[in-house]
Amino acid sequence: MLLKNKTALITGASSGIGRATALLFAKEGALVILTARHLYELKIVETEIKNNNGKAESFVMDITNREQVKNTINEIIKKHNKIDILVNSAGIVVWGSIMDCTYKDFDEQVQLNLTGSFNVVKEISPYMIRQKSGSIINIITSTVKKTKAGRVAYAASKYGQAGLSNAVHEDLKGKGISVVAIYPNKTDTPIHDPYMSKDDPRRKTMIKPEQVAKVILEAALIPASRDIKELAVNP
Repeated sequence: MLLKNKTALITGASSGIGRATALLFAKEGALVILTARHLYELKIVETEIKNNNGKAESFVMDITNREQVKNTINEIIKKHNKIDILVNSAGIVVWGSIMDCTYKDFDEQVQLNLTGSFNVVKEISPYMIRQKSGSIINIITSTVKKTKAGRVAYAASKYGQAGLSNAVHEDLKGKGISVVAIYPNKTDTPIHDPYMSKDDPRRKTMIKPEQVAKVILEAALIPASRDIKELAVNP
């Protein structure tokens, strides 16, 4: 098992890439800390992991709520003494051009995709620095590499998250902590549900969450000494 005796915290673990990563990490022996906004959905994933002899615990954690993030991470550290891996997978998207993107849509995407990621990294970093080891993995998007029209708020939030990941990578160099940004191409997750049906033919051309999870596992195994900043996931 590649992650035996590791404790991994995953945000957005109730669906999509976060869920697929949780299932894979548990299969590889990690204790998976599942976090998201809704406990019921987390418990479904937790039960699936435990039914396959894996280890998982669920915590309600809204990453935009700094007090809740701080308290949840403190609780996890108090109980398990460490967090070896952080996967920042939580995210939202509302498509819209500069002409029709509302202030509300812009603020919500920046608050969750960028500021939320910052909140979690900010609280976990001191513990990883203290233990002189750790892996921080931030799920970005191929949009950052090739931005298309009609996604102004999403692109802005994800460019910011990419910048955050790169800056933290530099900040934590030499401290035994790997910080890697993952750039998946369009992935078949519930994030697309408001815009296309489950049987929409376009989904067949998308990457599956399980493919992204495999690259995230690869990132989690990268030694900090290798100084790798990003990995892409293509079809």
